Amino acid sequence: MDSHIVVVFLAFLALCQAYPNGTLIPVSVCTTMTPNAAAPPNGHGTGPQSLNTSPYTVTVEGTMYWPGQYVKVSITGSTYFEGFMIQARANNETASIGRWMEAPETVVNTNCMSLVHSSNAKQTNITLMWMPPATNVGTVKFLATLVKSQATFWVGNEGSQTLTYNATVAPTMAATSPAGMMTTKGPIGGGNVCVMSNMLLLSILLKFGMEIAGLF
Repeated sequence: MDSHIVVVFLAFLALCQAYPNGTLIPVSVCTTMTPNAAAPPNGHGTGPQSLNTSPYTVTVEGTMYWPGQYVKVSITGSTYFEGFMIQARANNETASIGRWMEAPETVVNTNCMSLVHSSNAKQTNITLMWMPPATNVGTVKFLATLVKSQATFWVGNEGSQTLTYNATVAPTMAATSPAGMMTTKGPIGGGNVCVMSNMLLLSILLKFGMEIAGLF
């Protein structure tokens, strides 16, 4: 087998594993929202930065939530971030509530029911849409973990304001997907590149092996 093919395949596999998308975040961090501090490549190798140095802002639109009414949440920063995890929580509880609409470079982590990055693309702002539960769950707040690099990240970035329940009919926005947003059932953007490319490289390796064996 051509050694160049093996080297390229292993190098690409290592690159993908070094920057996993947020679907790989385990259940063990759903509550703390704190990345693994173990030594690389299995963890970040350090703890979070002091929250008062965070360059990111989580802006929540409005002060109330209605059944069937999306809430707009924006993350902006004076510097880029490569990864994030955001949750909505009720009454200072630790479980994530509601559901998120997937946007470009994002995907829902079903372990934590949180919205996370689907690739390590550098971003300085992103607009997200959150759908509250159908019933009153009390006061809702938003929390986000923002990752600039493997060794630089902030945990517990709070939304600009909390939301309270309103049982009346929502004013204008429909419950359907807002214009300009994308709804998907899996990773989008850069998150699928590693999977597709690895499959292609595997098929090349298999074909090359069969040619050697005289089977193709």
